[in-house]
Amino acid sequence: MEQFLQRYMYSWRFNGWFFHDITLGIVLGIGFLALVLLIINRTRLKVILIVMLIWLGASNFAMLIFGLAGRGFSIQAESAIYTNEEQDIAIQMVRGLENNGTVRGMTQMISHYLIVGVDVQTGEKQWTKSASYKEKLVGNFMDGLLVHHRDGEFGQLSLLDIETGKELLSEKEFRQQHKPLIDILSNGAHELLAVQNNLYVEGVDGKFYRYDGKNLNEDPQAEQYLTTRFSIEATIPDYFANHQQPLTDDEEIRKFSSMLLEEPAIQAYQNLNPKVIDVDIEAQTALVSYQQTKRESADHMLVLYDLNKHQIAWDINIGMVDSYQKQPSVRIVDDAYIVQTGDHLLIVDKDTRNIRATYHLRWNRPIS
Repeated sequence: MEQFLQRYMYSWRFNGWFFHDITLGIVLGIGFLALVLLIINRTRLKVILIVMLIWLGASNFAMLIFGLAGRGFSIQAESAIYTNEEQDIAIQMVRGLENNGTVRGMTQMISHYLIVGVDVQTGEKQWTKSASYKEKLVGNFMDGLLVHHRDGEFGQLSLLDIETGKELLSEKEFRQQHKPLIDILSNGAHELLAVQNNLYVEGVDGKFYRYDGKNLNEDPQAEQYLTTRFSIEATIPDYFANHQQPLTDDEEIRKFSSMLLEEPAIQAYQNLNPKVIDVDIEAQTALVSYQQTKRESADHMLVLYDLNKHQIAWDINIGMVDSYQKQPSVRIVDDAYIVQTGDHLLIVDKDTRNIRATYHLRWNRPIS
């Protein structure tokens, strides 16, 4: 009951989710008009009071049903977690899955998309921006965050300001200023890789290119980079967000991950879905997550494993991960681990392993 009341109170705040904010805006707008009528037409006080009572009942019903307060609404990652150069703002695209009831035994889910910017030190919201299933975050490029669009209306790319979430270049402006790149792109977002201020792409002509923001050149290594990226991210989705370097061979990472899962200390959790989240070949360490129990609602543990010492260096409880997502999303920065798990974005201090800030993605606000 306490959790429901909390959701209900939070639903009366604008939080960035488009459908929720539209519903709340309509409810508040009608309430404001009713209040104005009450002030102007005092002679019809009874009628206006009845209207206000009807509004109170209808508005509470609307926020319970359409404002998501009384509905299931789980959060899952739609992108890796990216940061600005100073690593003080974390950006991620997430999807909210709204439970819309059951029809003929099938659960109906409605998807909502949002790009969120959070202060890494305090957990405060910096900005939010509505998105759609046609958009995909490619990564850091040209001092911004590159977004791929599959609408085909103006062009396939735009550029966001990481500090504010505002567009540095709209799709139309990007097409005008970077026409040679746009002309060779297909609609497949998986054919783009942004690392070290270079964009590697497969063109519609079947050739592979490197683009540095000014010059577009054929690059024979681009094919290997894209192939390796696809192979690695199939098992470690956030690898290139954490390791900004192009790779031509994934064999070492595959071998390291395989050895890691065979370690006795990790084998102890083999029935609890252990997942390799990140690997550091040079340091011979890896981040691994596993469930505390076999229940779908079980909390997850995040552990750092030291392959040199063949032991777990530390572990922390990161809470429940969305059942559709299955594993947490982690970004490693200089002084913290940024962990997206279910509704929460956790800022974990690297030295103490304490959670120094928690951000609630559903309501887009920090929580204690």
